[in-house]
Amino acid sequence: MILSYFLAAWQARAALRNGQPDVARRILEPFAQAGHGQALRMNVDVARTYWIRAEQARRNDNPEAAWKDLLAAEALQTGLAELVEFRRLLTQQGLVACREYLRVGKPARVVETLARMKQRTAFHPEFDLLDETARDWLLSLEMADRGDFLAAQGTLSKAKERTPPELHAAFDAPHADFARRAERYREAVEQLYDAAEAKRWRSIHQWAEAVSAVAPNHRDARNLKAKAWDALHPESLVARPVSESGDSVVAAWPGLTAESVTMAYPIARPENSPPGPLSEAERGSTIPKRFVLWIDGVGGYLVCLAPRVTFGQATALGPVDVPLFADVSRLHAELSRDGEGYVLESARDVMVNGSNSKRTILRTGDRVTLGATCQFIFHQPVPISPSARLELVSGHRLPVAVDGILLMAENLILGPGPQAHVLLPEGAGTIVFYRSQDGLGLRSPGEFHIDNRPHRDRAALPVPCHVAGEHVSFALEAYGTRG
Repeated sequence: MILSYFLAAWQARAALRNGQPDVARRILEPFAQAGHGQALRMNVDVARTYWIRAEQARRNDNPEAAWKDLLAAEALQTGLAELVEFRRLLTQQGLVACREYLRVGKPARVVETLARMKQRTAFHPEFDLLDETARDWLLSLEMADRGDFLAAQGTLSKAKERTPPELHAAFDAPHADFARRAERYREAVEQLYDAAEAKRWRSIHQWAEAVSAVAPNHRDARNLKAKAWDALHPESLVARPVSESGDSVVAAWPGLTAESVTMAYPIARPENSPPGPLSEAERGSTIPKRFVLWIDGVGGYLVCLAPRVTFGQATALGPVDVPLFADVSRLHAELSRDGEGYVLESARDVMVNGSNSKRTILRTGDRVTLGATCQFIFHQPVPISPSARLELVSGHRLPVAVDGILLMAENLILGPGPQAHVLLPEGAGTIVFYRSQDGLGLRSPGEFHIDNRPHRDRAALPVPCHVAGEHVSFALEAYGTRG
């Protein structure tokens, strides 16, 4: 035992000289647990080395590393006096950071920082006050997103009253933002309810979008937009390009052309076909839950058709819809499409635009981080379509080498303009995938070939298949068929 301790002590001292207190602690741990006196005394040197490294981290503005080393030093229970003062310095530094986060308008960072301080048993008389202030600020943001602007301004004013005078200016920007949004909201919501009372569905959709722009979680706007979507049957848009108020469909959704509206809502069958069920050729094959779209010269996309899509680690037995070669759990998060829009939920580590999130309604441009580093950006580029695109931006990949994920609702629009789910080269025209009760269909202007068979304007779209047009060609494969 003595001989083995001398060897262990020699190794531990070498580790400390090299600034490796973790190595020294592991070497000495069995002897310290056995009550070996010299090992317990050497633990003081280990704790001091932790403290020296922690101080370097603090000076380099790395408080997380400093706290980690401090907690490791304290766990040795050596009674080293320097650790008490160092804990006080780190606690004060956390207080300064929380004040700065409030000053620059980041209340979520205050709540996160204080939660970590509580886990580290770090306390300060001002922490509770800052926590209440930050939580009220966040609550006011939620109220504003629901359209409760008066309550939001009152809650924000209450939060402001708690803070020291030097931080009062931080609340001016959100107050002004609430006032601007409330003014736009009052006009839009009045028009929305008037349109709803008269059942002017296109106007309902237009004003629901305007309300959602300033109050994205407004319940009535979400519900009425969903009802308007259901009411605007594809056939009615093609046959009646004029709204109840006399406005054209194109005017109801600025930026769309008459061609893109017609293409986005194809009629259910060829205009000259007889009534009755579609033929076997018209139906095509059964739509799979997922398929891969390969577009020559553009890229590849995993297309998911279910309203609920799961994300997780790519494993042989993984049940997830989007398997990722990344540091994520086997079932990390799920994204659901419903009347609210796209709702991201997870019990694991997920951040949206840099803030931790358990449940979030995604909006165009939101940056989502799964785990530590896997990131994608959420896009809904077509105002009249609930389909969405996820752009992988962190370099992580799927088992198939795709550029993104397409979440297909009723249709997918491929075209050269900005209002398309997939951007095609100029001259390619607008191509629409759509769903009907009989399967997947394709609309494309002019003539095209599906598996070398000629078609014009519209055709059933089997999976797998190859489609070739004058300016673009692409292939559909059931997910997992490409090696």
